[in-house]
Amino acid sequence: MPFIGIISEENVENCIRRELLDKLQLRESNVLFIKEKSIENIKNIKFETIIITRQFKKQELLKKLLKNSTYLIINSDIENNLNIIENMNITVITYGFNSKATINASAVGEEEMMMCIQRTVQNKNGEKIEPQEIKIGINENTNCSMAVSATLLIYGKINSI
Repeated sequence: MPFIGIISEENVENCIRRELLDKLQLRESNVLFIKEKSIENIKNIKFETIIITRQFKKQELLKKLLKNSTYLIINSDIENNLNIIENMNITVITYGFNSKATINASAVGEEEMMMCIQRTVQNKNGEKIEPQEIKIGINENTNCSMAVSATLLIYGKINSI
């Protein structure tokens, strides 16, 4: 079973965790919150995926954690986050409202949004998802919905429309 780490605000963390546990059928122990004060305690855990939705100050410790990870899903709207992906051998999926993100929101309504996959993405199963728009529901907020959708894309739970 893969370990998924989440670095986020508490309300977004809980939303992401609930959605991933439900949609990926994971055990609760496979989805871990990564806090700045506890990152030293989990530095030896091999996370398959790390999701970052907010700025993280301990960049060097985070880079060490990412070296053992396979996937990074990161909010590209937070510029300081993008510094950590330089010279990393990891598959990075950026998301947000930023027009350069791998996945961005092209239209947002109250209950659903159009998520635009701007570049070909290869999922965990080796399948390629071509650029396209996919309609997704908005859970509690767009940050949670986009992070979860990017993760589901990696795990082959969102393919194409």
